[in-house]
Amino acid sequence: MFELSGASAAQAQRDAGAVFALERTLAAVAPSYEDIDDPLQTEHPTTPAALAAAAPHLAWPEFLAMAGHRGDRPVNVTSLAYLAAADQIAASAPIEDLRAYLRWHLLFALAPGLPAPLADERSRFRAQGGAQRAARSDECQLETVKAMGVELSHQFSIRVIGPRARDLATAVADRVRLELASAAPALTWLSPAAREATEAKLRAQALKIGYPETWPATGRFALRGDAFLDNMLAAREFEERRSWQRVGTERRRDSWENMVYPNAAPGMAAARLTIANGFPDPYTNSIVITAAALRPPAFDADAPPEVRYGGFGALIAHEIIHTLYLHQFDARGDLHEIWTPADLAAYTARRACMVDQASQYVAYGTTHLDGQRTYSENEADLSGSAHAYAAMAQELGPRVSERGADGFTPAQRFFIAYAQRWCSAQRPEYVAESVRSDGHAPARFRVNGPLSNLPAFAEAFACPAGAPMRRPAEARCTVW
Repeated sequence: MFELSGASAAQAQRDAGAVFALERTLAAVAPSYEDIDDPLQTEHPTTPAALAAAAPHLAWPEFLAMAGHRGDRPVNVTSLAYLAAADQIAASAPIEDLRAYLRWHLLFALAPGLPAPLADERSRFRAQGGAQRAARSDECQLETVKAMGVELSHQFSIRVIGPRARDLATAVADRVRLELASAAPALTWLSPAAREATEAKLRAQALKIGYPETWPATGRFALRGDAFLDNMLAAREFEERRSWQRVGTERRRDSWENMVYPNAAPGMAAARLTIANGFPDPYTNSIVITAAALRPPAFDADAPPEVRYGGFGALIAHEIIHTLYLHQFDARGDLHEIWTPADLAAYTARRACMVDQASQYVAYGTTHLDGQRTYSENEADLSGSAHAYAAMAQELGPRVSERGADGFTPAQRFFIAYAQRWCSAQRPEYVAESVRSDGHAPARFRVNGPLSNLPAFAEAFACPAGAPMRRPAEARCTVW
């Protein structure tokens, strides 16, 4: 990419080596996959003066002033080790290496809007083994989604999804939340105080389903029909300034301005509603489900209740589960430990069952799933599907086992809907890369894994003893 941007072959080779060396130095001290979501590892409130003392070779006063930070307020340092490494690089790396590093990140970030050779090379550089590149029109569409975020989300939410789907989905979500809250007192592996705090957390949880009532400001920046890169730059500048303007403002639990990370388009939640996904926000004790997630197969407003619970109910329950094991946050979303060491030990013991179970699955060839890496998502899949089913069964009562004209019972339709949400075709190369780098298990294990632990599934389909989808009682895992 350096060569394509005008550098000589020799200069490009030298600069590429320098960039790789700097990236390797930073990667060696970057927070681990497990630590990045742990506030005990990533919350280090620091005064600006202490920040300048810890990393004196970086221009903190100028940067903080540019970002609109008030000098009397602390800032958070995510990783002290990373900060020290970055400061050491600033102090000792040759200036030409630093310039190469900044040029590379500029090229890499803007490549989708640059001429085709640069865009093609970036795609080749990022490609997973055997993966086919999407059409460039799809890449342009993704950049447009990011650039037109809030307004595009607003129009899509109102015109395509609408209030009926949002209201029905919110009703399902609220019933699932209340079922989880009602079940909290039965979590006897937690101490009484921890059970009480967990129930309070669930009853106070805010559900942000589909789209907000009050929308953030739409971007006001010039757009041209013949200058795609200029449009990208204008949109990114607007979003950066929007982010800076939040510095020092009060945190509001009803805000949709928390940052989310859907696929290749991270950004403010209210600006990413055209991408189907769900996100827990522990800092406000809330759950965000995007408008695009309120479409089949995840949610069908015209489907029977059991289908809505099997698709959407399991999704919302999955995201709620993610907030429960974040025991460092209380019902307000404040950093406040609600577990004792004994609670943590009990949780770790239950976790071991799921880690061992997932590690037995063969993803491809002779390669097994990484039960430790995928644990959090597997836990949310298992407990989420169980509580979504329980909420559905409470609503339908005895009708849950009545066979309909299609030959299925509501219980069966629930599990079919759950499975259909994960229906996909995955190339072996994709599965291999997923196992290596993704915290989620490949799709088929997200169905067969949790459902084989649920007695309700085996009962619904009359699975005989010894069937793969009917684990014996002593081999089942349960967490929440």
